[in-house]
Amino acid sequence: MRTRPLGLALLCVLLTAASARRTDLHIVVVVNVANPLTTIPRERLSKIFLREISTWDNGQEILPVDQIDKSLARVAFARDVQKQSVSALRRYWQERIFSGNESPPPDRVTDADVLTYVRSNPGAIGYVLEGSDLGPGVKAVVVTWAARESNTVNSHS
Repeated sequence: MRTRPLGLALLCVLLTAASARRTDLHIVVVVNVANPLTTIPRERLSKIFLREISTWDNGQEILPVDQIDKSLARVAFARDVQKQSVSALRRYWQERIFSGNESPPPDRVTDADVLTYVRSNPGAIGYVLEGSDLGPGVKAVVVTWAARESNTVNSHS
């Protein structure tokens, strides 16, 4: 029965490789081309997706759009931007819904679905995996990572 230890070892190697690939994933934050935003601090972006910030500087409603819990983009966004796991964010939203507070942003299944939503809604903001073809009507936004850069949001109208 030597195949059993070999099979377990192979499974461990495959799982480790899959985990490593997930940490190498990066996302691109996108807004509608009509939005003047060019940069956004990571902390503000996180607050938008937690619905703690609901309007752009020009007063327009922010329409964040998430990806489904199992998507690689969602995992990367939760890890890199929100500094939490997807399951921790799910618990956060369950508590908020139970207490009668805001519901989570709508979610979409694919990068293309997110891009369609953002393209169709001037106040929308979403994210896709790096390397996705953004197409017309959508533009990438630079995320700044230092807390001291929190006033670099360019959303004048």
